[in-house]
Amino acid sequence: MRRRSPALTLALAAALTLSACGGDGGPGPTAGTGGDSVSNSSTPTPGGGKDSTPGGSSTSSPRSTSGSTTDSDADSDEPTLSNSTKSSSTSSSTSTDTGAPFDAAEFTDRLEAAVDANPTVKIDVTAKIAGQSQASATGVQDLSADSLDMDVSLAGQQLGYRLVDGQYYLAQPPKWVKVDEDSTNPLVKTTIDQVQILSMRRQLDAFVAGVEKAGNKGTEDVGGVSTTHYTATVDTATSLRELGMKPAPGAPETVIYDVWLDEDDLIRRMEFTLNGATARLLASEWGEPVSITAPSGSQLAKTP
Repeated sequence: MRRRSPALTLALAAALTLSACGGDGGPGPTAGTGGDSVSNSSTPTPGGGKDSTPGGSSTSSPRSTSGSTTDSDADSDEPTLSNSTKSSSTSSSTSTDTGAPFDAAEFTDRLEAAVDANPTVKIDVTAKIAGQSQASATGVQDLSADSLDMDVSLAGQQLGYRLVDGQYYLAQPPKWVKVDEDSTNPLVKTTIDQVQILSMRRQLDAFVAGVEKAGNKGTEDVGGVSTTHYTATVDTATSLRELGMKPAPGAPETVIYDVWLDEDDLIRRMEFTLNGATARLLASEWGEPVSITAPSGSQLAKTP
């Protein structure tokens, strides 16, 4: 199983950054034996998203692309200065300018209240090293149900993950494979591990638990939406405990995140830079209906 850098597991985007930094295989199983065997030998074409059915067929319309970002246009959502004080359009966790001090408890309370009131979201995640795109993920999630439907591009692989009612699924075109959470197959365990990291619900809980300090860097536009640019200093050990993990030797004690909240206190952008790797999450379509359904019948691959 891939060894994950604890500092990079503090947010959803971190999972992709980590995978791009190397290791002994990509997310999800690539081989296996026995009843738990699954394969990523073909290119997945999962259907994920709004009003879609498992297996890649859409019941009415494909996933909405409003607010989505690809590698080619990711830079178009760079924040622009608007009535901001000492704010910058380019920032990272290495920045020493964390803005005017802001009450950390108020920051996390407002963020959590906004998400609780609008639990569905479309997210686009990109991870870059030295400015070069290494991994990306896009999909929809329901944070109230901890369900997700995500397409991941990593190291030449196109992967599809789904989590519905606590059950994990992996895209194996044209079918979906039901992943047994109690499996002893280490490759299957890796699949579950990756799906859990992709859960914005779990990563957001870990992020909030670890916030020690907050700062306000002023008003900025993100993708045409007026936002307030905050910084959050996150305690690594606290966040990892929330995820059931422990810091590895040499892990930084804190990581500084840049977070852009709109007028409803909903996350529009979140990112950090660490050791030359930058992870960015763009969120849109908060509170809009999503359909994340479990594969069934002929959509499921038969297990031995």
